[in-house]
Amino acid sequence: MKRLFHSLQFKISMSLFVVGVLLIALSALRVNVRSQQVRKDAMINQAFAEGSRLSGMSQHLLRRQVSRAADLELSYSSTNKDLRLGLIIDGDNNIRHATMQQMRGLKLQETPLAKVGKMLMQVRESMEGRVAELEPGKSLVAVFPFWEGLEQGKGAVILEYDLEIPLSSASALALHSLLAQSLALMGGCLALWLLLKKVVTERVENLVSQVQGMSLETEPMPAMSGRDELAQVSQAVKLTHDRLKRSEQRLRQIAATMRDVFWLAPTEPDTTPFVNEAYATVFGRTISGLSRSRWDWLHAIVKEDRRRCLEMLRTLRQGGPRQEIEVRVATAEGNLRWVRCRGFAVPGPYEGDDCAVAGIAMDVSERKTLERRLLDTAENERRRIGMDLHDDLCQRLAAALMKTGVLQSALARAGGSQEPLASELAKDLSEATGIARGFARGLAPVGVEALGITAALSDLADFITHGFKIPCRVECSASDTDLTGESATHIFRVAQELATNAAKHSGAAWIEISFDMTAQEARLLITHNGEPYKPTATAVEGMGMHLVRQRLDALGASLHFHPPVQGEEPVCSVECLIPLSIIAETQTA
Repeated sequence: MKRLFHSLQFKISMSLFVVGVLLIALSALRVNVRSQQVRKDAMINQAFAEGSRLSGMSQHLLRRQVSRAADLELSYSSTNKDLRLGLIIDGDNNIRHATMQQMRGLKLQETPLAKVGKMLMQVRESMEGRVAELEPGKSLVAVFPFWEGLEQGKGAVILEYDLEIPLSSASALALHSLLAQSLALMGGCLALWLLLKKVVTERVENLVSQVQGMSLETEPMPAMSGRDELAQVSQAVKLTHDRLKRSEQRLRQIAATMRDVFWLAPTEPDTTPFVNEAYATVFGRTISGLSRSRWDWLHAIVKEDRRRCLEMLRTLRQGGPRQEIEVRVATAEGNLRWVRCRGFAVPGPYEGDDCAVAGIAMDVSERKTLERRLLDTAENERRRIGMDLHDDLCQRLAAALMKTGVLQSALARAGGSQEPLASELAKDLSEATGIARGFARGLAPVGVEALGITAALSDLADFITHGFKIPCRVECSASDTDLTGESATHIFRVAQELATNAAKHSGAAWIEISFDMTAQEARLLITHNGEPYKPTATAVEGMGMHLVRQRLDALGASLHFHPPVQGEEPVCSVECLIPLSIIAETQTA
C-alpha cells in the first residue's frame, strides 16, 4: 500500500482527481449562485408584473366600487405558491382586501407587513412601484400605488413572496448537476488509472528494474522496445551501461599492467577497496586478505608511519587537496620498502557527503637507495676536498706565512721602507689560512665519526662565531653511542646548513644550536633572533635545502619551522625530529 501511494500512477491520477474536484466545486458554486440569481430575477419580474396589474385593476374596480371583483383578482394572484400574503390598502393604511380574509379591516401596522411602512411612504411620494427584498434571502416585497379617486387618498397593493423555497430549489438543481459531473469525473479517473497502469506504471517498473540490475559483472536486462520517451530512456540506459562496461574493462586492463598500486576506497564502510594486482607485490599482502579486512594494508606500514597515513585519509575524506607522503613498508622477509602514496578526493553526488579516496602507491626504494648513495658519494667528495684543502692549500699558506715572517724580520733589521707592506701581507696570509682551515673543517668535520656529533657541533659553533662574527653556542645533552657514523653525519650536515643559513640570511645577533636525545627520538633545534625562514615549494628551493630534505628522508626525520615567539625579543626556531627506531630499522634492513 505504501508503494502504491508513492507510485507515479497514483500521483498523476490523484492530481487529476483533486484538480477535477476543485473545478467541479467552483463550477457548482458558480451554477448555484447563477441559478439563485436567475430564480430571484424571475420572481422580481413576476412580482413587478403582478403588482402593476393589481394596482391598475384595484384603481379601476375601487372607483366603480366593485369589491367582489377586486377580491376575485386578488384570489387569482394567490394561486402563486410563492405568494405569502397579498394586501390592498387605502390611503389611511386600512386593509380593504387581503388573501387572508381575517385581515380585512385591520391596519397595516397590525399585520406582518408592518415593516414596509417606510418603503410605502417612498412609493406614495414617487407614485412608482417598487420591488425589494424585505429580508435578504427570505422574502420579497412588491409595493405599487394607485389613486382611489379624484379626491381620495393614495391606495397601494402590497405583495409578499417567499424566497427561501425557490432559492433552495435552485440550489438543489445545482447539486444534481454536481453529482452528475462527479460521477463522470470518477469514471474518467478510473479509466485514467487503468490506462496509466498499462502505459506508464508497468513500463516504469521495468525501467527501474533495468537500472537497479545494472552491474559491470553481469549482463544487463534488455532495453524496452518502442519509440516513446520511456523506451528511449531504457535504450539510453542500456547504451550507457555498455559504454561503462567497456571503460571498466579498459581501466582494469591498464590497472593490471601497472607496476604501481592503483587503489580506490569507497565511502561505504562495508565495501571492499579496489586495488590492482601490483598491491601484492608492493605491500606484500594478498588481495583476498584486503577483502576480509579493509584495513589489512595498514599492518604492512611501519608503526611510526601509520599515523601519517590515517591523517592523509581523514583529510581526503573531508574533501581536502591532493596529498603526497612517503612511508615504509615492512616485507615478510624483514626488509623495508619505501612507498610514495599520492591520494586525491573523489567528491560524492551530494554536497556535504564524505568523499571517496583514490590514489597511486609506487615503490621508490631504488630511488631512495640511489639518493642515499648520492649523499654518501657527495659526503665522501666533501671530505676529500676538505682533506685536500687541509693537507695542500693550508700547508702552502702556512709556509708562505712563515716566509713572509722571515721577510718581515729581514726588512726590519735592514731598516727598509717595505717593512709595513710585509707586515700587512703576513696579516692577510694569516687570515686566509684561518679561512681555508675553516672551509676544510666544514667540508671534513673533525670528530663526527671518531669523537661524535657533540664535538662536531661545537666545532661548527666556533666556525660560525669566528667566520660570521655572530655569537653561536651549543647545548648538547645527548649521548653519541646510539648514533651510527652515517646518521651522525647526516644530522651534522642538517645542523650545518640550517645554522649557516641563519647566519647568512636572517641578520641574527646570536644563534643557538641544541641537540638532545630520548629513547625514541633525537631533537635538533636551531634558534636565533633574526628573520624567520619562509619555506617555499621544493621546486624553487636552493641546493642546500634540497640536500637537507634528502638527508631528512634518509633519516626518516621531519622538519618544522616555528614562527617568532613574542617576548622580550622575537625569537624563531627550526626543529628537526629524528625517530631513532627508524635509524635502527634502516640499519638492520
